[in-house]
Amino acid sequence: MKKNHRHLFFLLLILQLSSCSSTTPSTYKIEYQRGPATFQSCLMTMNNIISYKVHTGAASVAHKTAKSLDELEASYGGESLIDIQRFLSNEEIKTNNLNLKKLLAADFELTAIPDKKNFVTRAEADVIYKAMQDSRVHKNHDCYDTKGTIGFCFGRATIAHMEAIVRNVHPEAIRKIWIAGDMEKWGHHVATMVKSENGWLVLDTNVGRAITTDEWIAMYMPFKAKGADEIMVFVTQAGRFGPYNTSSYNALDLFNTNGLNFNKAQDYYRGYFHDYFEDLDNVSNSPPQFIKP
Repeated sequence: MKKNHRHLFFLLLILQLSSCSSTTPSTYKIEYQRGPATFQSCLMTMNNIISYKVHTGAASVAHKTAKSLDELEASYGGESLIDIQRFLSNEEIKTNNLNLKKLLAADFELTAIPDKKNFVTRAEADVIYKAMQDSRVHKNHDCYDTKGTIGFCFGRATIAHMEAIVRNVHPEAIRKIWIAGDMEKWGHHVATMVKSENGWLVLDTNVGRAITTDEWIAMYMPFKAKGADEIMVFVTQAGRFGPYNTSSYNALDLFNTNGLNFNKAQDYYRGYFHDYFEDLDNVSNSPPQFIKP
């Protein structure tokens, strides 16, 4: 390796390492009004706004005939989205996907909440999208996914959800859209979508821009592995964290701790959510407004 190239290589390596999360254990003091730590109390504050409803019980075939997105999610019960896809026939999956597309295109009424936006413009959706791209954890993705095995689609979906919430988008005008099925390298994918003036827009940084739900679904359907069952599409409340159960965001899932101590070296996500919510806490007292990206 030439001398100047070697110097450039080590400079780039130093810059990358300096942008990664430190593995030094952190200890936080309890603050009377803020809670145990900024990242934990920020999550608690956001969860209070989200008002997530946990579903329980077994899934039913009613998802094929559901007449609203809420009714559709209730039909999933408390079961894993991946298991639902596995146990249905290809014809049932196709019927579900067709009905889901109709529900996404249908009028969507919300109970007004003062100072909350019932829908966003495309320009505002672009602002949320850019906030995802500009987040520290997204820019430093390789620091958290060192082996390239996590993917963090669920992390980016969480970020999009939070960035919409702090911009006063109506909590029910934000949802998550999922696909489940054998796609060779992975078995599911998720993104957050927001209600726009002309339908739902999906915020997925794998795509490069905010797109319609029809575009998003059409883009991922060809990923089905050869000979595999049909890919199934799901829509849930935005607060659903993962595909396997109906639990919402919680400290144990996101931060790998419910206590006052946090050690990034012991965190499966290497501090991804810790760092994001800590950054979010810095702006939570003065929510960002919509501005042109």
